Amino acid sequence: MYRPLTTAACCAVALLLSGCINISSRITPENETVKPLTEGSDCSYIIFGFGFGMNTVEQAMANASPPIHKLRSVSLETFQFLFFGYQCVSTVGESAPLATKPAP
Repeated sequence: MYRPLTTAACCAVALLLSGCINISSRITPENETVKPLTEGSDCSYIIFGFGFGMNTVEQAMANASPPIHKLRSVSLETFQFLFFGYQCVSTVGESAPLATKPAP
């Protein structure tokens, strides 16, 4: 009588405790000659194991405020919890010499 209930409870606990990841990876070596003044990212989302969108370094550079002109590093971050998550390409670098940050 208790065996099916115990088996179901163990399966439910295993399902709730599994499927969580958080991985950060540096894609390129860090260029020490470029100052880390601005950062940008481009993300795509994961729903039920299916990814939507496309990440590019160029878009991550353009999404920075101000846009990145010289790259210091590129990294990839993946996060998923149960059925939902995201994957982002992050860039760090310098903007063009005359670029200024927009007023808040």
